[in-house]
Amino acid sequence: MISPLIFIGVTDDCRTTFVDLDIETIDPVQRANALLAEHRSCDEIEVWRDDIRIAVIARAPADSPS
Repeated sequence: MISPLIFIGVTDDCRTTFVDLDIETIDPVQRANALLAEHRSCDEIEVWRDDIRIAVIARAPADSPS
């Protein structure tokens, strides 16, 4: 069985704003971008599987909260 992907919302000052587990995601980048749109409290999404960070997806500079 494949471990779930863990999506962690992180602010510029390294605070965690939320954690989301997903076992059905086919495209982690698409899911991370959807989470960025939903959670304005974070600046990037770290994507983890087990103890390995597999990606960091940052909010586009023009899309940053003011």
